[in-house]
Amino acid sequence: MTLSERQILAISATERACSTISLVGTFIIVATFIWSPTFRKPINRLVFYASWGNIMANIATIISADGIHSGVDSSLCQFQGFLIQWFMPADALWTFAMACNVYLTFFHKYNSEQLRRLEWKYVLCCYGVPFVPAFAYFFIQTQTRGRIYGSAILWCWISAQWGFLRIATFYGPVWLIISMTFAIYLRAGTVIYQKRRQLRNLGGIDSDLAPEFPFAMLTGIQVTREIACSTPERRSLSEGNARGLPCATFRAYSVTIEGGSFAGTIQGSSSKISPSSLQQENSGKTARPEGLDSQRRSNSTEASSATWAYTKYAMLFFIALLVTWTPLSPYPHDLHCFTLSGTILKAATSTMAESNSRQPPASPSPPPPAPISQSPGPRASRLNQVFEQALARTLRANSYANFAGCFPTPARHVPASLEGVWRQLNAKLEANAKAEFDDIVAERDAVPHLNELDRLIGDARARRDQEGENAEGQERTVAHTLGAEDLYKAHLTPYLQEAQSTLNSRLEATHSENAELAQTVQAQRLEIERLLSHLGLVVSDIEGAATAATQFSRQHHIRQDAIQMDEEANARPGL
Repeated sequence: MTLSERQILAISATERACSTISLVGTFIIVATFIWSPTFRKPINRLVFYASWGNIMANIATIISADGIHSGVDSSLCQFQGFLIQWFMPADALWTFAMACNVYLTFFHKYNSEQLRRLEWKYVLCCYGVPFVPAFAYFFIQTQTRGRIYGSAILWCWISAQWGFLRIATFYGPVWLIISMTFAIYLRAGTVIYQKRRQLRNLGGIDSDLAPEFPFAMLTGIQVTREIACSTPERRSLSEGNARGLPCATFRAYSVTIEGGSFAGTIQGSSSKISPSSLQQENSGKTARPEGLDSQRRSNSTEASSATWAYTKYAMLFFIALLVTWTPLSPYPHDLHCFTLSGTILKAATSTMAESNSRQPPASPSPPPPAPISQSPGPRASRLNQVFEQALARTLRANSYANFAGCFPTPARHVPASLEGVWRQLNAKLEANAKAEFDDIVAERDAVPHLNELDRLIGDARARRDQEGENAEGQERTVAHTLGAEDLYKAHLTPYLQEAQSTLNSRLEATHSENAELAQTVQAQRLEIERLLSHLGLVVSDIEGAATAATQFSRQHHIRQDAIQMDEEANARPGL
């Protein structure tokens, strides 16, 4: 299909405009990843790595037809074809890398540390594999077909004479990768659907069904508790029938949390009772405190949510890639389709990643103090855990064996009814104890106070660590060892420094004003001296004029006398 020159210019302008927008979005992603620690999540790290390939591909598309105009054998044309062949398929490979992370997370229980150790392999494969054919094309040339990199109407790429290489090294591998990615997401989606259906049927979240959280790992935590319970002798109503209730003993139990897993087991030993013919054994059972179950349930919920969020982001990236390559591949030689898909490839990838990386703008004002959380913090959680453990031990002390020892006749004849009464009693005691504990905690605002204590201790530790970093090699001064005078100076010094700086600024302003006034006075003195010199000259001129006037009057009288004498002489005829 032949395009007019005007159509080619319009497509080229659109291509460059979209590539520029994509470049801006990609630079925003890179800058956000570098400067924002909260953005450095596993999915965002892969998007960050993929952004560099998008930058190079956008540079190639911005060159557009300039490579062809400079000549198919020019360095610019060859470089443009090399960039397109190298970096355009990298998006499909990075999408496959994200799918691999989803697969390893769901089916091989990989955690964040294990996934991070795979990232250098992803970089090597996603950029190294396309580099091999792209670089090899520089050295392939025949007399009939010429060089591989040549005119592709809008830019330099694999020329039409080598069109079969587009299928062999571009479209074919890309669609193979897309098919593998789709297979992974299909299986992961099937597993997610089955698990969620099971959870809905159960009416809650079971820790055994939730996948492991791949981005948070518990390591080396082991809690061991020793329980030794004995029931003291109780006196009956009759002094002669005094008897001691049997003692129920419990061996040690342990709670172990291994790395990367939330499994915890509390193993209780068998308790053996020896009164008359009553003997009960409880062995091989696993007791799970309610606090541990709730904690595991919360951790599993967070794990499931985080894993599902990671999967959604990866699937969105795959959908963007699918939208890009689906219209491209059925007609690889169609110029319009190739141009459209090439433009969408940059814009869709950068736009999707940018939407994932959007962060709230930072306020120029100082941040307000953090509000006190109403959810239990570390100390509040520990308080609840201690209460639940104490309540569990108390209820275990009121075992069925001890309870049946108080009522031997019902225990011998109606043990099932007596056991039901015992269970109802323990349930009532447990419910009342928990309700009273919750009322006390709410009445005294224990959770906010404990959270505030956690915050204060955390701030103090942060300040201590910061002081330790700033004063390495120096002796650290402990605040409570200072005297009253030192503390007074320490508190007063900032205000004194502020007042001193204010006075210094005022003195500097006064000095500058005085200097300006001195310059003004000096200028006025010079003006006065200049006026006085002018006045002296005027006075001297006046004096000279007066002297000249006096001399003229004298000469005028002599002249008048001479004239008069001439007139008198002329008046006498005889002379």
